[in-house]
Amino acid sequence: MDNQTVSFDLEVIKIRNWFAEQLNAMSEIIALSEQQASGVGASGALAISSLVTNLTEEANRLVHGKFRFLIIGDFNRGKSTILNAFFEQNLLPVGVTPTTAIPTFVKYSDQEKVLVHKKDGSTESLSYDKYREKYTLNSKGVKDQIKRLYDNSVGKWLNPLDCAEFFCPIEALAQGVEFIDTAGLNHTEEENQKTFSYIPQCHAILFVLAADQQFTQQEQDYLKKLLGVKQEIEDGESQQQVPLNQTKDAEGFPKKHARPIFYLINKWELVEEEHKEEIHEYFVESFCDCLDIGVEESERLWGDKVFDVYAKTALDSLKQGKSLEGTGLKEFQKRLSDFLIEDRLITELAQAVYAAEFIKGQVVSKVDERLLVLRDDVKSLENKIDKSKPYVALMKEIVRNLESHVKTDKQNCTNTLGLEYSNFFNKLIVKFEREFEMPPVDGLTDTQRAEYIGKLQEKLAQYRQDKLTDWQNLSQGMLLRSLGDLKTFFDEKLVEYSKSREDIRDILSQGTFALRSQKQSTASLDPSVDEANLSSAGSSAVGKMILGAGGGTVGVLAGGVGAATLANLAGAHIVLGTIGAGLALTPVGWALLGASAIAGGGLAWWQRRGEVQRFQKQMLEQVKQEFEKLVEPSKVSELKERVGKLFDPFEELARKMVDDAASLEASLNNLLESKKTTEVNYEAEEERLQALVTNVAKQCQTIINKYQEIHSEVIKQGSVDVGSNL
Repeated sequence: MDNQTVSFDLEVIKIRNWFAEQLNAMSEIIALSEQQASGVGASGALAISSLVTNLTEEANRLVHGKFRFLIIGDFNRGKSTILNAFFEQNLLPVGVTPTTAIPTFVKYSDQEKVLVHKKDGSTESLSYDKYREKYTLNSKGVKDQIKRLYDNSVGKWLNPLDCAEFFCPIEALAQGVEFIDTAGLNHTEEENQKTFSYIPQCHAILFVLAADQQFTQQEQDYLKKLLGVKQEIEDGESQQQVPLNQTKDAEGFPKKHARPIFYLINKWELVEEEHKEEIHEYFVESFCDCLDIGVEESERLWGDKVFDVYAKTALDSLKQGKSLEGTGLKEFQKRLSDFLIEDRLITELAQAVYAAEFIKGQVVSKVDERLLVLRDDVKSLENKIDKSKPYVALMKEIVRNLESHVKTDKQNCTNTLGLEYSNFFNKLIVKFEREFEMPPVDGLTDTQRAEYIGKLQEKLAQYRQDKLTDWQNLSQGMLLRSLGDLKTFFDEKLVEYSKSREDIRDILSQGTFALRSQKQSTASLDPSVDEANLSSAGSSAVGKMILGAGGGTVGVLAGGVGAATLANLAGAHIVLGTIGAGLALTPVGWALLGASAIAGGGLAWWQRRGEVQRFQKQMLEQVKQEFEKLVEPSKVSELKERVGKLFDPFEELARKMVDDAASLEASLNNLLESKKTTEVNYEAEEERLQALVTNVAKQCQTIINKYQEIHSEVIKQGSVDVGSNL
């Protein structure tokens, strides 16, 4: 398609891929040097293949990281058409009648296929065409089936189905973009709750409206409900994030991870030109009501959170080889990309920067150690290796001790917290009916029904909040003790490890008076790293210098656990920062708990005043049943898994210490073997090792410079346009 950009071309993906390429380039520099180390006159490998692995893993995390968007809207608003325009093809079924029956995850695969997941755990694999025929609401076969077998009840037909996964070979998806396309609004209360349950998995929400059906009351009611659920989920994520060192971040409080809602007003093609201004004013007023803002603030939403789009026109233009100009989609894509850079990418890039810094420090250390003994004769080197062996053995013993301690503490903590979780919520189930008092209904008129239900919802929300606070206080105390004790143990052992490491360096430097080459190697580096600028990305990024993906969030778990320097391994600055995620172990599904019980019975009981008590009893029983779901074995296992993730940084640090000790030992043995079997060209080797250090340092600085450029742009203007230089 001439004169056209890729339809879903997020700048954030380009940036992320560029950093991954730079990390891979650094790993290639190291790998090439290790290959050259076995050549004629070379001194043997430094045994730093683990550094190549670390860089490759970090690059893969960038490339394969997901940006997931939840797309919501009533039937026939054009949700699927918008996605098809993004993807430049008719991937998802569309029509003038409702089509999307179940939530659909749009993902990448090199093969086209659809997987339908059912609630009994089974899956069904189909072609696109077969899926359209069997599982879309405008399919003749589906309509006949609903009529014949399900008494014209779409809800009954949907009941066995969970969700579908669309796998397709589309470039944007291959680069880490995923969508969750939901069914219409208020189809069934269960489907609403399912849609809300996807909020923790997504980075942003796309709420699709239609210009020809101007923000219906149902849409406004649904949006208010969505905003309330989203707020509660995000409050739960950021709640009581207590760091191990009892300090807060630079702003004095944990950063709240908000998910913006972008409103796409579609189908402007169906509106006559003379009516567009009037319809725009109606949307302005509707946003004022739903978002509780003034007219001026509502108007300012356009171009930031609200976008007028012509999805069908965009799709037709793409088919004709034309651009997306004038359809509103390019402007929305730019805004979405800016948000991802500002809110998500900076943290990812900071992690990549610290990975590069760690690798640079390790390379400098390993080269310096090689240069200390490079010119030793065989006898002198053998003597130094023999003297070093007890210290290497002690280092290995320290690491084994650490690994064993982490394993034991992790197992004890997860088991204890799993048991406490079960006990706490089982007791809550028993006490719920006795503790929770219904708001009085005596004297209420029929017109006060909504007011009563509102009070009931508020009271249930307060009850849940009180119990959640009790649980979080209990669980956080236990976590802090366990993680705090483990951190203290690590601190002690790292001092011992570092002492052995320095003793070995003292041994290697004995009799070495001319260290000119070694000094040149470190002096050639540009040590100026703007640590303050890097740290401004947040402690969660800082801590991931050695943690990799282990610091990611799980479910609705989020936040951080401080940043503490644990060791200085041979000149490389090792930091333990974010320990997995926050300490607020909010049960999955907590924000939605009880909502369906109230929503499902609020109308029926009021129409039969004599059944008030029956309704109240049924509502209490339904909420109680939802509490019971929290202690199902799968939920307890999930909580224990989340607790176990908090120990990942300790395991990762221990693994890096294993690599460090093994590398030191292997490097010395490789040098000894080279001296015994070949004549080492000392000048050439010093030059090769010098080049390794210089090239790695330059590559690291390239990464740092680009990060600082992007970070500065984000701070200056809140959005970036830096891809042209990538």
